[in-house]
Amino acid sequence: MIRQLTEKDRDQVMSFAGDRPAENLFIFGDIEAYGLEGDVVTVWGDFDGQGALRSILLRYLGNFIPYARDAELLDGKAWADVIGRCSALTCLSGLQSLVKRILPYMSRPVQKEQLCYYAAQDLGAPLDKSTARKDVKMLFPEEAEKIIALRQTIFSNHAETAATLQKSMDRGISRTFYIERNNEPVSSVSTTAETAGAAMIVGVCTKKEYEHQGFATSCLIKTISALQAEHKRPCLFYDHPAAARIYEKLNFIPIEKWMMERY
Repeated sequence: MIRQLTEKDRDQVMSFAGDRPAENLFIFGDIEAYGLEGDVVTVWGDFDGQGALRSILLRYLGNFIPYARDAELLDGKAWADVIGRCSALTCLSGLQSLVKRILPYMSRPVQKEQLCYYAAQDLGAPLDKSTARKDVKMLFPEEAEKIIALRQTIFSNHAETAATLQKSMDRGISRTFYIERNNEPVSSVSTTAETAGAAMIVGVCTKKEYEHQGFATSCLIKTISALQAEHKRPCLFYDHPAAARIYEKLNFIPIEKWMMERY
């Protein structure tokens, strides 16, 4: 049985998804930030005959994320029907093994597909800070514009605004570390969707003329250290071999592939 969930179901949902906190970072983050009832977030649950959850589906604006402990228990057709009744659909994303069970039943054509590795840091491995540069700074929320300007020179499809980044920083779900030259950022690393137990690392970038000097790695080390001090597990996406080598040196372990279907 599928039904829309309310705040009365919060403990059951968090317990159900809590066995894989890194994989469910977005689900935890969205629920912690917006709750289970509202215009921004909606959560549905599929229950068995004994009232136990088999799978859940979260909507954050137009993005839908499924989760099940056992992919075989995720009813792809039923969730495709739920998604199909929502006009807000822009993206279906999640662990590949789960998204693939829904895709065959989606009625709308996919405009773009992206597949990348989802990795989390091995908390038991020591972090080597000896190579980190000493000139890494932490961004203040009111300085958000200069990091957005940096990203726009590097990422062709960057869409986040300074106002959105500042709001996330003010709410404590995002932070940024950066290195500057001539009073302008040339390399930075940010977090997003920070929860009590994990955080997503995003926006890893360096201006071309400053590449291969350890700038991004230094920002990463600073970010990871800050998260570890707060007992938050760093997570990230990557799909480039060069990035994989950097992240492996920093003790990131691939969990599973993450699939994003854009509509």
